[in-house]
This record gives sequence, structure tokens and C-alpha cells, in this order.
Amino acid sequence: MMRIVKGNEAAAIAAKLAKPDVVAAYPITPSTDFPEKIAEYVANGELPHTQFIPVESEHSAMSACIGASAAGARACTATSSQGLELMHEMLF
Repeated sequence: MMRIVKGNEAAAIAAKLAKPDVVAAYPITPSTDFPEKIAEYVANGELPHTQFIPVESEHSAMSACIGASAAGARACTATSSQGLELMHEMLF
């Protein structure tokens, strides 16, 4: 069955299909729906092997993903606009 979803929910569905080991995300507008949907998937058991890490900033989200990736985990985060600017320091 086909349904229409917003972009953030589509991204969360794609992340769910990728079955990440770790999702670290900070709810920054306009991407707030992404971490909410991922947290819902984890709570409902739709992502049983995923550790959702609610963090306090975009720096922390990227740091958690980098650390998880370095340890061999499949990591995922989402951000928008100024959030990516805040992650820039961790990316390079």
C-alpha cells in the first residue's frame, strides 16, 4: 500500500530499512520528526538491535556517530540547516 509521508518520516523509514546499530540525533527544527520517529521505532520493537542516543547537541550527535562507526557499528544521524554547520567541526 502506498502512502504519502513528509520528508523527515521518509528519512526515518529509510534509516529503519538500513537497520543501523546506533542512531544519535538532536531534535533541531525542521528535522525534529526524524529522531522522534526513530525513538518510536526503537520503543515499538521495530528496530530491536538499534541503540537510540538522544543527545544534547549536534556536536554530540556527530561525536557519538563517529565513535560508534570507529567501533564497527553502523551509525546514523540526521540534521538540517544550522545543525550541519554545528557538526562541521566534528566532520573535519
